[in-house]
Amino acid sequence: MQSVLDFRAQCLSLAGIRVDALERRDLIELMKQAVASKDRLLILNHNLHSLYLYETDPEFAVIYSKASWIYIDGIPVVWLGRLAGLPVTATHRITFLDSFGEMLTEASHSGWRVFYLGSSEGVLNEGLALLRERYPNLTIGGRHGFFRKLGPESDLVITEINDFKADILFVGMGMPTQERWVAEHLEKMNVSAVLTSGATLDYITGHAYRPPAWAGPLGLYGVFRLFSDPGRLWRRYLLEPVVLIKLLSLRLVRQRIGKA
Repeated sequence: MQSVLDFRAQCLSLAGIRVDALERRDLIELMKQAVASKDRLLILNHNLHSLYLYETDPEFAVIYSKASWIYIDGIPVVWLGRLAGLPVTATHRITFLDSFGEMLTEASHSGWRVFYLGSSEGVLNEGLALLRERYPNLTIGGRHGFFRKLGPESDLVITEINDFKADILFVGMGMPTQERWVAEHLEKMNVSAVLTSGATLDYITGHAYRPPAWAGPLGLYGVFRLFSDPGRLWRRYLLEPVVLIKLLSLRLVRQRIGKA
């Protein structure tokens, strides 16, 4: 689903995989335009994990074809882009967690209604209370992410979102669950913009380990996460990148040569 908004971002091909050269300020601008036009934008991101899923799971790739915009999340994807000869730099690395405060500040100033779907019930309640304290003018509601993703229970969640009259919907149920749920139900939701948010509330409430801010620009974010939870994340940070490079290397080289 290509957005019809008049916007300057470049749509690029990374070895045949679409990414958009967005910067952090561009996310806010997209949200402003979406709310003003009552558009329904689906804003996804690509990191190494999503690229791996895109390459190995055809159904996941179809989900990304529905996205209005796909920003780069993680400096390793910028490095791959540079390897392919794309005009991307560190300014095109956007981390949702780092941008979250800016989004909520804009929502507070603009009077946007925000709905957060995700995390456990306890983390959600703690997170919403914290955000309401930090942003007293923010109108925010939410619902935890532990529900059946198809059927009547999911329909009730959609009704709750629509009844709240949300302008912006953040969905934080982990990749790829959040992307699959959003793609399945996007057309049923009366929202202007949907963004996937991962474990954002878990991070800001201290229920998940957050690597230091300097680690991300150096490409060390995954290293810190791996050491914090190796039993769960070893495959994602040790195995998947190797498989991904094998799948993309020839295409990246060909793309680079073709641009030379």
